[in-house]
Amino acid sequence: MWEAVLGEAVKALAVGAAGGVKDLVAKRLARRRTAQDVEALLADPGSAERAVRELVETDPEFAERLQEILAGGGTGVRDVPGAPAHFVDRDRERRSASGPGVHVITGPRGAGKSALVYRLADDLRARYPDQVYVDLADYRDGTVLRRSEVATRVLRALGVETNLVTTNTAELWAQYRSVTARRRFLLALDNAEVAADIRELIPSSPSSLVLVTAVRQDDELLTGNVAPPIELESLDRDFALELLGKASDPAAIEAERDSAAELAALCDHMPFALVQAGVRIRKRLRRGPGAVASVLADFRRTGVLGGVDVIAMAFEQSFAELSADAAELCELLASHPGPDFTTASATAVFAKPAGDALDELTDAGFLAPTGTPRQRLFNLIREGAHRRGTRDAATDRALVFFRDQAVAADHLTSPDRLRRYAPVSVPAPDFERKAPLDWVEDARETYGALAYQAFERKRDVELGQICGALEVLMLNRGHHRLFAHINHWGLLAARRHGDPALITRILSQQGRTFFLLHEFDRAQPLLEEALETVRALDDPALESSVQEFCGRFHEEKGLLPAAADFLGRAVMLDRAMAEAGRRSLGIHSRMLANVLLKGGAYEQIWALLAESARQFPASDSRNLGRVSMVRAKYLRTIGHYDDAERELLEAWRLVSGATQYTAEFEEEFGRLFAARGDHGRAHTHFQRAWQTYFDAGHPREAEFRSVLANSGRR
Repeated sequence: MWEAVLGEAVKALAVGAAGGVKDLVAKRLARRRTAQDVEALLADPGSAERAVRELVETDPEFAERLQEILAGGGTGVRDVPGAPAHFVDRDRERRSASGPGVHVITGPRGAGKSALVYRLADDLRARYPDQVYVDLADYRDGTVLRRSEVATRVLRALGVETNLVTTNTAELWAQYRSVTARRRFLLALDNAEVAADIRELIPSSPSSLVLVTAVRQDDELLTGNVAPPIELESLDRDFALELLGKASDPAAIEAERDSAAELAALCDHMPFALVQAGVRIRKRLRRGPGAVASVLADFRRTGVLGGVDVIAMAFEQSFAELSADAAELCELLASHPGPDFTTASATAVFAKPAGDALDELTDAGFLAPTGTPRQRLFNLIREGAHRRGTRDAATDRALVFFRDQAVAADHLTSPDRLRRYAPVSVPAPDFERKAPLDWVEDARETYGALAYQAFERKRDVELGQICGALEVLMLNRGHHRLFAHINHWGLLAARRHGDPALITRILSQQGRTFFLLHEFDRAQPLLEEALETVRALDDPALESSVQEFCGRFHEEKGLLPAAADFLGRAVMLDRAMAEAGRRSLGIHSRMLANVLLKGGAYEQIWALLAESARQFPASDSRNLGRVSMVRAKYLRTIGHYDDAERELLEAWRLVSGATQYTAEFEEEFGRLFAARGDHGRAHTHFQRAWQTYFDAGHPREAEFRSVLANSGRR
């Protein structure tokens, strides 16, 4: 049961100075052994593993404390929507789902499965301060769940930095198992459909709690889960009346108890329908007494009973109470692409300020809690509004709005980047007090949904603009698989539109995305086609970029001579462009120098790095820092250690200690001190690099564990 935790502890002990882990193990072993025996035992990997295994299996307190130390104290992240405002009963279910393990919650739509998850998360905040919620419906394309993106989402919620989430699919799942093995956290997976949705996402940690919701009791979904499934049914009569009162006014329900009981029965005692009925009662109370009887009369006239019909009835009755503006906005939001929206995007699809109408939808109980500034309709509300007809205007307006937001964020984040999408002026983007790239990242699933809809509507120009602008998101934040999905539709649109430059650009972007995912067989034909199409264009800047991507493809595969050839051609094209190619020359000459350094071809490196540095203004500290880093590696390689250290310190100053470079700097300092023969300081830096990768569950952890083992023998 604790095998995964044991494996992580053994990794930590193997580096020779595992801090809290080593101290904890040594103290427990010292209860029955001498200090010398403990030291000798921990020095032998096999003996240490057997000793820790025995402690884990026989001492639950030790096992839990070990996991806490491995997690580094946790981040205390709460990534679950808040407890529902109206909630009753479910005490038995709350007790049975409060312990560690996997608990599958099933029941018909409207039974309150998600609300139970939110309430459980709130109940268990002290026991599980780290909590992550994922609505799997947000990551599903038809019947296919983008599980790798869900895993990435969980890792980032648990504090793994974007640059340390590996893009290789197999390595990603190993990283996921490693990180989740060390954490005691609550993971909520809403709207599972089949066992494959959740199988790989179950944390390795035996002390974590996983809450899964599903409409159906799928036997395969339940297989292997020790805890019996929790099936939600309708509420008992008294609890149904209590919920009706919480959503309206308890005194009003008590005053018209017979009518309230009949109304609750018409709602099948289903929580969703009861809350909607309660909201209507609350509104009717403004007119005076008899509100319950009035709502009951409306429900009787509807004349539908049972199951989903109850949900539809409750929606239609509540919808009828909305103002014209709120009703129109609700229908528009039901066709809003993606899982959620903001006030700005709601205003865009409404074509006028949406604040008052959103407030009314909130008061009507139509908006689900999210725990963030982003908002969403309850799924059942969205479906009810869809039944009234889709609104093409919502998608068309959203497409223009989100295109404008992406383009504005692209230009604000990286003004000098190569672009081949049709230019568009965005005079007043509304990022709602967030950094532009943060806003776009939060809306990434909306962009994913928009891609297909834009293609279907033959909005090829706008889709090409979205693909081009979102490149800056992938470069800075990852989300490679989502970017590949968007590019798929963008490439089809560009081919249909017949824009050769845009086709070439998206081909090369998609090729780069796939080789960064280590899907080389998918990347190669795309890059080869990009090379072929760019030769027919008089566009040296675009050709230089394609040559760069081909060079990086070969570098990722370890084919350094071919990589140097492609990057060399990129440099030649940049030089020929003079001032127009200045920035790309700075980048490509540094990349070429780095590849030559890896391949042991030193002759041109110093001149290339000098050429690279000349292309950047003094204000571009990030690129100048990257040049200094390669220069430091070169100086260390040729034995100029003092110069290498000065250059490395300069590189660190230039990047201002940005955390995404921490492990790289620790590694290079370690290699520099090892080359000098200062193995003590080298070991310290290698250990810091190892700790960064270990905390992130990154595959390079094993590499540095080996380095530390070797340096410890010196």
